[in-house]
Amino acid sequence: MQKQLAIKVVLIVVIGLILLIPISMVESKVHERQFYLDEAKKSVASSWTGSQLMVSPVLVIPYQLSVVTTSGFYTEGNKQPPEKLSVVLPEQLNGVIKVSNKSVFKGIYEVPVYSGVVSLTGIIPLKKIQQRIKDVRRLSRFSHFGVPYITLHISDMRGIDSAPSLNINSKPLVLNPGGKLKSMTGGLHSEIPDILKSEEDIRFSIALNLRGMGSFSFLQLADNAEISIQSDWPHPEFIGASLPVNRDISSAGFTANWSATRFSNNNEELLTQCINMDNCNTLMGNSSGVNFIDPVDIYLQSERSVKYAILFIGLSFITFFIFENVKKTRIHPIQYTFVGLAISVFYLLLISLAEHVAFHWAYGIAVICCTTLLLFYVRYMLNSLLSAMLFSLMMLSLYGLLFVIVQAEDFALLMGAFLVFFVLSVVMAITRKFDWYGLAENE
Repeated sequence: MQKQLAIKVVLIVVIGLILLIPISMVESKVHERQFYLDEAKKSVASSWTGSQLMVSPVLVIPYQLSVVTTSGFYTEGNKQPPEKLSVVLPEQLNGVIKVSNKSVFKGIYEVPVYSGVVSLTGIIPLKKIQQRIKDVRRLSRFSHFGVPYITLHISDMRGIDSAPSLNINSKPLVLNPGGKLKSMTGGLHSEIPDILKSEEDIRFSIALNLRGMGSFSFLQLADNAEISIQSDWPHPEFIGASLPVNRDISSAGFTANWSATRFSNNNEELLTQCINMDNCNTLMGNSSGVNFIDPVDIYLQSERSVKYAILFIGLSFITFFIFENVKKTRIHPIQYTFVGLAISVFYLLLISLAEHVAFHWAYGIAVICCTTLLLFYVRYMLNSLLSAMLFSLMMLSLYGLLFVIVQAEDFALLMGAFLVFFVLSVVMAITRKFDWYGLAENE
């Protein structure tokens, strides 16, 4: 009867909707484990280092102004006037950063970290230094200069795991902790007391080892700057105000090059505001760099897999419904439910196994377990070994296609859309000649 067929269809749909509950519970479990991974990353960052931001070296010339009394006369007075800072940016800056990536473990969670070797060379022309000295001397309340120093900012100094080196005009100098810049206290500096009387350009080179996690960013403070990063990480995400002008990405790692000139930004003015007005947000917004991301980590892959659970369950139910009406095999709603639960458990097996073994092994084991269970159960449910084997083969094919989709980075949505379209096309092609009213009359 048509009424009985309609009731059966409605009942199957209701079972499918009820099965969304365990699927949503599995998806919540994926999000929960992702949260635990984020907590593990924070824990590692507190003992290793976090994301690194490096501001390239600049020359700082401190000076002081005389204090003005209420009477309007200049006086040295007993009160020490606040120190002012004038900065001179390099005319040319070249940087080479070689990054080696590895993983550390926090419990069962794998957290990617990196160690970098930073080499910076640059030139600060004598003309720029002399012009800045003249500009400061012309200030009406100029008193005297302090000791000039060269400085670079590093956001997390815990990442400096060995003594850095500094050479100025081929002479080694000692780098001391502290950036000596207001609002950017972290970093390194070295005093250059003879710079005010120097008769030559400053040619500097700095080398240091720097650890970090997550991302490495840099701010190029120079009239002309060239920065290159080499890494063995195959999945870079370039971030910041400017993208690399050249990049080469492969499974063995990547190389990227950034280029900037004083015409492409106003970093010198922004640096002055940062130092004297404690307003560094705009300056830091001009930084560039790279995120060392895993675009298809186990939790993202598992989440992508779960999104197709309703497709798998729906296709299974449609297959059984066709068998039931074409082969005149009666299938109880409880049997539909058991099959749907078996498919749902696949995703729970997947996420739990993936935390301990490689994702492809976890996926393969979960597929074998679930398809074997379905083969055993469907064999008796349909009273046909051949039908059970055909159904299991169909599920294996779908799981194989799903594995390709979840591994994809840029084409996951496109491939998923084609999978849904393909499945719908196959179902429509198989049932195109079915006499649904005839099926209802034969009930």
